[in-house]
Amino acid sequence: MAINPRVELPGLRVLVTRPVDRAETLLDALRDVGAQAWHCPLLQILPLAEDNPALRLSRTRILDLDLYQRVIFISVNAVAQGMALIDQYWPQWPQRVVPYAIGAATAEALARWDLPIRCPDQSVDSRTMTSEALLALPDLQNLTGEKVLIVRGVGGRESLAQGLTQRGAKVDYAECYQRQGPDLEHGELRALLVKHQINAVCLNSGETLANFHRHCPPGEQTNNVTLVVPSERVAQLAHDLGYARVVQAENAGTEATLMALGEIERG
Repeated sequence: MAINPRVELPGLRVLVTRPVDRAETLLDALRDVGAQAWHCPLLQILPLAEDNPALRLSRTRILDLDLYQRVIFISVNAVAQGMALIDQYWPQWPQRVVPYAIGAATAEALARWDLPIRCPDQSVDSRTMTSEALLALPDLQNLTGEKVLIVRGVGGRESLAQGLTQRGAKVDYAECYQRQGPDLEHGELRALLVKHQINAVCLNSGETLANFHRHCPPGEQTNNVTLVVPSERVAQLAHDLGYARVVQAENAGTEATLMALGEIERG
């Protein structure tokens, strides 16, 4: 991934909270532009047990993949877990089923499967990687009579499905993994902020923000910490929880995160 060379972050001390297998790109990028960076995952991505009802239902829907007109992958994790399932039953992607990805990282992961991907970056401002951007695609405006499968983890926001349903689609989910909060000792996260004099924390979702709040609510340890969040929705959640210093990135991607960090006054 090419990182904007204009960004320089000397002296910034950043805590990255992405899951274990999703943090390295941002950590490397931060160090490349002069920041100090530490990693404390605030979300775990776990496979579903074989006897989980959600996984059994997802297998049934994937067996019927050729009955859907469109399949939407909402994250890199959805690609990793979903395509592993799909590949078991569909060695060749079924014809006339169009795969979609939300965002550049998800599209890049899906491209490794050599599929004809559609994603917001191809027809919407390339800085935008959201459900709203996907819904702006011209070919998703009229879905009367179509079936759409959304590949995701268990639970999550319903706004994408609601938007597709309003346009006439019948929407199903293939839920292929689950998210879990971090396994941290009481006070561990607050101690980490103090020890490294962290002045910026990158939070990539509302769920990650909730886990941060659970372990580190607004208080003395967060007075000089700026939260970098990926959307207006998550920024509002952070303000509602009482955090005073919040910067909204244009999306959850690495370059957008670096640009948002550039807005922070260096301590």
